Amino acid sequence: MILQPIKENLEIIAQKLSAGEVVIFPTDTVFGIGCIATNSKSIEKIYELKKREKSKSLLLNVPNITAIKKIARVTLRDEKLIKKFMPGALSLILKVKENTQLSNYVIKDGKIGIRIPNNKTLLWILKKIKTPLISTSCNLSGNPACLSANDAEKIFGDKVLILDTHEKLSGQSSTIIDTTEKEIIYLREGKIKFDKIKKI
Repeated sequence: MILQPIKENLEIIAQKLSAGEVVIFPTDTVFGIGCIATNSKSIEKIYELKKREKSKSLLLNVPNITAIKKIARVTLRDEKLIKKFMPGALSLILKVKENTQLSNYVIKDGKIGIRIPNNKTLLWILKKIKTPLISTSCNLSGNPACLSANDAEKIFGDKVLILDTHEKLSGQSSTIIDTTEKEIIYLREGKIKFDKIKKI
């Protein structure tokens, strides 16, 4: 079922997410499928729906740098990158803090992947639920990501609620870097090119 972006529907989406349900929503890059990052059963459902291997970790979405600092260790270098490229299509791999209540599915070797999306509707939802949100591309694992609510509905429509904001999405994945070591590890080049990061 597709919901239009009126206030009432945004409230419904936020309530569903807070209750541990899985929802499909647009990010600034592609449509994502997600749930709160503290609910392991919901995360397992995402793996099942996407037919994704559980060994593959999932990125977190948060609304601002304050939310990042609550769950991850942020260095001065990290802060510089966050202020330059977020909100936006940069995902950072950071060391997780202890006692975050995050599901073990989102923590790998003491690290988490995290970003601040550049999407006003999603940012509103994140501020409303006050919990980090899992977001992985809306698709069956290995297939192209959905760029429209109709595409998402064809795959998951009978199982998951879909929010459509009618915004144009870039279609490019986020760039992922790991800053937990002395030298930055460049993992995936997406919308933000590695050269831009290296200049900073």
